[in-house]
Formats: sequence, C-alpha cells, structure tokens
Amino acid sequence: MSVYTLEILKADAANKRKNAPPLLMIHGAYAGSWCWEGYFLPYFTEAGWDVYVPSLRGHAGSMGREKLDHFGIDDYVKDILDMMATLPEPPILIGHSMGGLVAQRVAKQAKVAGLVLLASVAPYGVAASFAHLVASQPNLLWDLGQFQWQGAAAAGNPSFVRELLFSSKTDRAMVDYFAARAQPESMRALTEMAIPHPFAGFNCPKLPCLVLGAGADQLIPPSDSHACASAWHTKAIIIEDCGHAMMADFHKTEVAKEIHEWLELTYPED
Repeated sequence: MSVYTLEILKADAANKRKNAPPLLMIHGAYAGSWCWEGYFLPYFTEAGWDVYVPSLRGHAGSMGREKLDHFGIDDYVKDILDMMATLPEPPILIGHSMGGLVAQRVAKQAKVAGLVLLASVAPYGVAASFAHLVASQPNLLWDLGQFQWQGAAAAGNPSFVRELLFSSKTDRAMVDYFAARAQPESMRALTEMAIPHPFAGFNCPKLPCLVLGAGADQLIPPSDSHACASAWHTKAIIIEDCGHAMMADFHKTEVAKEIHEWLELTYPED
C-alpha cells in the first residue's frame, strides 16, 4: 500500500441501481478531486451510482505535496490500484485528461468493470496535443508554463484559464472556481507524458469503454480522442463546442447525459 494517504470523496447512491458497479473518477493534471465535486458527483449519485473521487498523491488534500515533482504516472497508477483493492467490486473508471491515461494503464493491469475517457491523453502520450497547442495557441502554452513554474500570480493574462479549459459560454463562477484551486503538476509526470510511447495503444483488453472528446479543446485535439477509442476497440464521440474541462464546462450536462446513457446500456438493471 502507498505511504501517501489520499483525500477521497465518497458519495453513496441516493437509490442504488441494481447491477451498478461503483464509479471511480480520476482527475487530470493541475487538478484534484474538487473538479468532480460540483456537478458530476451529485449527478451520478442521484442517478443511482456509488461514486469515489480521489485526489492523486501530491494533489489537493492528499499527502505528498512537498514531493510532487518526484511522482510519475506509475505512482498515480499505484494510487488507483491501491484504492481499488479496498472497494467491494471492480469499479468503472472515469478518467479525465492525464487521469484518462492513468485509467488506461490501470485497466491494463487490473480488472475494471468499464472505462470512460474524457478528453484523455492518448496511450502514446501528449506529443500530438503539444504540437496542437504550439500551432493553435502558443500564448496559452506560455501562460501554462508560467503557471507551472511560478504559480497563478505569474499567469499574466487572467483569462487564460477560460481559454485553456472552457468554452466561451461557461459561467464565470466556474472559471474562477478552477482558477482558485488549480496547482502545478509534477514535472516528472509531465515529462513522462511528453516522451512518445508509440506502441502503448497495442494489446488493450476488450472491455466496455466510452470515449468522449471535446470539440473546442485547446489541450487534447479530437485526433487524440479517436486514438484512445481505436486502442480500446470503440469509436469516440466528440461533444462539439465543449472545452477541455468536460466535467465543468457549459456542456457538462450533455457530457454527463452521454455517460449516463452508456452506463445504463452497459449495466442494465434487468
């Protein structure tokens, strides 16, 4: 077991469905369990699913913040594997961005009931998404670098959180909520994702999988969502005009509905 105690939000279903595995939501880089708390956690518990939402080591309220740059993707994978060992049954993993990469690696090592990937890093890493950002919004890449090294006060343009993570219709309060809670990410984890892994998408097990991409994503292009879907033997659904933070964007209700409908089809009560 990990020596790092994780912050874990746990919410029981209001009226639990039959044949409903627990949902385990994995946040992406710069975030924590808080990113799911405002909408997805209450939405899915109300729909009949038990929900577990951890903050990975070094993030939000979990231990290890002072050693953040020591942690890599495998450490985050271990956090999820250790947590899964405490659950009553294999969960459905819902991973966002970097958390989607973590979820994919967990699903290659342990039994899971299903996989939902939201604006996920592709199995081969972030090389394509980095090139996409350089070509389309180099100013955002600069602001992100400033944030990584010096914190939010150095981000220069206060609108960069909206430009980076959200579509234009997203409420200002949600943008401010993310801006106030975002934190630097482990340089080791970022570096590991930047190193190409051209064969990582091979030999993925066949299991229920839903892949959702964001049509207005500045970080993860739809091509990466399609790459995830191909690796996991399915087809991606792209939510048009949605920003990268799919669980909190203006289009979050559409995203949640797509997941809920897939869950009901994959795990019907009868």
